[in-house]
Amino acid sequence: MKNSKLLLIIFIGLLYFTFSSCKKKKTGSKNERDSATFSGEAKSSQVKPNRVKGNKFPGFEIPREKETNDDKPWTPPKGPKVGDIKPHNNKIDMKQIDIDKNGNPVNGGGADVVFVKYGETGSGPGSTTDVSGASNRNVVFLSYNWAAELSTDSGQTYTVLNPTTIFPSGPVNDAAGNNISNGFCCDQVIQYVPSIDRFIWFMQFCGNGAGCLQGSNIIRIASASTSDVINSGGTAWTYWDITSTQVGATTGALDFPDVSVGSNSLYISSDAVGTGLVVMRLPLAEIASGSGFTFWFTQAPDGQNAYGGHISHNTGDEVYWAGHVNTSSLRVFSWKEGENNYYWRDRTINSYNAGMSSITPSGVDWLGGANGFPGNAVLGITRRNNEVWFAWNSNAGGGFKNAYIPVVKVRNTDYAVIDQMAIWNNDYAFAYPCFSTNADGEVGISLGWGGRTTEAHHAAGFMGDFVVYYPRLSTGSLGRYGDYVSIRRYNQNASMFAAFGYTTQRNPPPANNLFNDVHYILFGRPNKRTGGGTNPENK
Repeated sequence: MKNSKLLLIIFIGLLYFTFSSCKKKKTGSKNERDSATFSGEAKSSQVKPNRVKGNKFPGFEIPREKETNDDKPWTPPKGPKVGDIKPHNNKIDMKQIDIDKNGNPVNGGGADVVFVKYGETGSGPGSTTDVSGASNRNVVFLSYNWAAELSTDSGQTYTVLNPTTIFPSGPVNDAAGNNISNGFCCDQVIQYVPSIDRFIWFMQFCGNGAGCLQGSNIIRIASASTSDVINSGGTAWTYWDITSTQVGATTGALDFPDVSVGSNSLYISSDAVGTGLVVMRLPLAEIASGSGFTFWFTQAPDGQNAYGGHISHNTGDEVYWAGHVNTSSLRVFSWKEGENNYYWRDRTINSYNAGMSSITPSGVDWLGGANGFPGNAVLGITRRNNEVWFAWNSNAGGGFKNAYIPVVKVRNTDYAVIDQMAIWNNDYAFAYPCFSTNADGEVGISLGWGGRTTEAHHAAGFMGDFVVYYPRLSTGSLGRYGDYVSIRRYNQNASMFAAFGYTTQRNPPPANNLFNDVHYILFGRPNKRTGGGTNPENK
């Protein structure tokens, strides 16, 4: 009898061990790593620095048959209905910024908002979607697909930069002579890191397979001080190349990046195509010194639900990202600086509508329809004290007449959902949210908007004001608006925001074709504008 009991205990123990080993490690401390948290272990790799100065390279253009890099979004399954899928907060109104004949804003926007600077770059035809940018002192540096633009006079005038003449940008071979990437292609992100006075320029290369997202590729991270950017005209950089295989992307290239700044680390996210989101942590000290370094990265299969997502901004000592288990369950990831384990937990949220679509008067689905990337991926994320805000695209349905943006606020001590709202309007759709938090704990948003009565445009404003502001309306839409716009805390006055987006304009006859015009908007609260008495745009 005793032997039978002993055998039964052993059998139950083995069964429990087998079941547990099939799941990710589970932690159970009393802080944020609560009993519902699973963890993954980050891995590490090393990179060496390279340096360039001047436009010394011949330039490179990816072959047309390989340049297409449209990925398919990950569509979350339908979850159990939670809530009534109807608006429960005020709609978001639109207000135009008055611009004078010299291109400067002349009104305060609203009672609580003032616009200090607005400027169009004058960019012409071509792929000018996926706009990113940052600014410091009198430097405004922005990017879009294929090119970048630099202003050293606070956005008054811009010079177009060709990355492929500044950096070696053709096909890349490894030390053994094997091709590992087919050359510079597309997605770029710009950030500025105040703690080390460095502009960060992220560039993506095409895979070495049949298409741009197939096979292996590299991503490039370049760094330059504000003075170096000014003195070299944006052509002097230290850079590091990371290969997709280094971070475990074995079924496809790295695609659709984001870059954010932590207390001591630079964070990069990118999709391992066909697998999941990878988040990388790079040391700011070594980036500042221009040396080689060890960096850490999450494992792609853990990020399957977060595919197409971005990472948190103004993130401090812990970075966050998220994905959807289904349309009523959010998976929230976190990774603390100095730790090699990252964590995730699932939280029930109000249901939303999978997919996204919105047709403009010119007949263009500016959200791309069923295959419009990034679909419902979580794009807007920022940390606000002990809160983390998440936002994504949702299709029309229920009480929402147009595509809208759900917003979920989570407390980062226990990951409880503390508030939910929607960015919506019955007359037009909203999409592509990007968040940032200023020094006063206010959240700014940059987004795209358009729909049945209007073309696709860009707008920005403060969350909680229930109004966003646009400088100019588009006169047409070229196609899917793009994958992202951007907003940053303005370095010279941390109470303010710098936002980057674009409109689509029609050339005057006889050409009458469309082009995208990128713009830079600097705005804040009236009583925070001067930053101690100095006009921020002239610092």
